[in-house]
Amino acid sequence: MIKTCYINGISSLSPQSTVEEENFDFQQIQTFEKPVLQVAFKGYKKLIKPAAMRRMSKSVKMGVFTAASALIDANIKEPTSILTGTGMGCKQDSDIFLENLLLQHEELLSPSKFVQSTHNTVGGQVALYLKSKAYNFTYVQGSASFESALLDAQLTILTEEKKHQILVGGIDEISENTIGLLQLDQQIKSETSLENLKLLDYKSKGSIIGEGAHFFVISEEKSQNSYAQLIDLHLENSLATEEVLLKTKAFLAENKLAIADIDLVILGNNGDVDFDAYFQPLQQEFIEIPLVYYKHLVGESYTASAFGMQLGVKILKSQHLPEAYRLNNVQPQKTIKKVLLYNQFRGKNHSWILLEYV
Repeated sequence: MIKTCYINGISSLSPQSTVEEENFDFQQIQTFEKPVLQVAFKGYKKLIKPAAMRRMSKSVKMGVFTAASALIDANIKEPTSILTGTGMGCKQDSDIFLENLLLQHEELLSPSKFVQSTHNTVGGQVALYLKSKAYNFTYVQGSASFESALLDAQLTILTEEKKHQILVGGIDEISENTIGLLQLDQQIKSETSLENLKLLDYKSKGSIIGEGAHFFVISEEKSQNSYAQLIDLHLENSLATEEVLLKTKAFLAENKLAIADIDLVILGNNGDVDFDAYFQPLQQEFIEIPLVYYKHLVGESYTASAFGMQLGVKILKSQHLPEAYRLNNVQPQKTIKKVLLYNQFRGKNHSWILLEYV
């Protein structure tokens, strides 16, 4: 018998107010006139002691808070696995360590910043906070990092004959050095005046960048408060633009579905004139289906797709399409039951996630 994967708990921190008790339906919209969107959340002390928080970098605070919040949401005390995806890891602490390395001529360096700068720091700190000795793995696969962690969770449930409560998350933070490098690489838009709500109107290279942490509790057991079912996940490293629709149809066919069976599509458009063409075939094919996007509100990052997934999960749970996230004006004509997410990053690491209403 093929096991199913249910999403029983979620928590998210982003440049938008997405903590569950604050803004479950995404009605509170933060607007920005800059290309760098940062998390401004101040409520970490609800779950993290101030003494411990002083030693945490921003990504660790975001990760520990959202991981703990997701478990509380799922009414679970301890996970059976902790799977984390990150593109850049604890970038701020990495920068500090490297700067100290240069300033002190590689002598008398404090080991703490090195320990705190590694990519698996967030996963380790989550385990320490939860006092967990469970399987703990961090995936650093660029823009496929979160999807790799999610795939690990799915395969674990499908292949192991035991009960699972798997904590899966995607975390990335912004540092000053990262901003400078991305500007040099033209990954950040160069417009001096930029309104994030009009992101797709700027026909230029690059996008806006963001940060955040998003955790999910995934199990083969459905609970009373289950948000959605994770049906399937697929990854492709490299594709031509004209292959996207073919791969999408093949992915749906593998799950015995067709275009007409999808009730909502969530796309990763980010306003980059060089790469948004990958989304055009799906926008044209799903022209009569509600389309949603999200990077104009939270920015681009290696794990931005994790925000997209929690957006899809919440839409399935609430049956509400937030106006600011709409890519077209098509209204749902029935209960939203199947949601397809598609994302790519600069033409690489194409991912499809299929969610279903429960």
